Amino acid sequence: MFTTLYSDGGAKAQIAHHGAQVISWIPANQTEQLFLSKTSSFEPGKAIRGGVPVIFPQFSDRGPLPKHGFARNHLWQLRESNQRNRAIFELRDDAATRAMWPFPFLAELTVNLSDTALEMELMIQNTGSTAFQFTAALHNYFRVSQIGDVRLHGLQDCRYQDSVTGEHDCLDSAVSLAIRSEVDRIYMQAPSQVHVRQEQQSIVLERKGFPDTVVWNPWQELGASLADLEPDGYQRMVCVESAAIVDPVKLSPGASWCAGQAFIFTEIN
Repeated sequence: MFTTLYSDGGAKAQIAHHGAQVISWIPANQTEQLFLSKTSSFEPGKAIRGGVPVIFPQFSDRGPLPKHGFARNHLWQLRESNQRNRAIFELRDDAATRAMWPFPFLAELTVNLSDTALEMELMIQNTGSTAFQFTAALHNYFRVSQIGDVRLHGLQDCRYQDSVTGEHDCLDSAVSLAIRSEVDRIYMQAPSQVHVRQEQQSIVLERKGFPDTVVWNPWQELGASLADLEPDGYQRMVCVESAAIVDPVKLSPGASWCAGQAFIFTEIN
């Protein structure tokens, strides 16, 4: 199942109920801005390679759960879609989630579309009687025409963990980040804005409540090992993610946590 949002000016976004995953975003009078692998699976229980996967309650393999947790592999319920440009999805614990992670919870994803922006807000509530902690992310796959032409601005002088080399306290001193090999970095306490720039356009990723930013591209060797990534797909994508990883979120019974992000499209003449 899919829900499609429209803005008054002609922007469009599509959300798969599987994972509450935004899989397409086309700003008004523009082209597709999100990468979606042509070989991605839409089968129940499997992750969709592209768009904006919702990562909860575990980022990557940093814990005992399956990689990136279970939220992206479950069917979410469409709770509200009263407006053409807004939708709210929810996921509650069930027998399958409690078998992996024994905590009652409510997760909500709100998506708002305007002519040149796409906003998402993730809310997690502890609906049980026991405190728990989690990590989370909105795993954004941006579509690019050629990865070698992309520059990321806004990360200069930030410290990061490098998951490729295993180093945990690196400093990014570059004015802009160019992707020329496998990159897998967690920028800690990063600035609230990162600019994804390529020829004739820029997307500003603006975060609120997410302290970390992840930059990922598998490059050729790792990309070829991913069955659901199309051949040379790494050349046409870059992941710049909003995340809460380094310091897990702790929630007492009845408490909730909320964080969000916005994509803002700008043409460059």
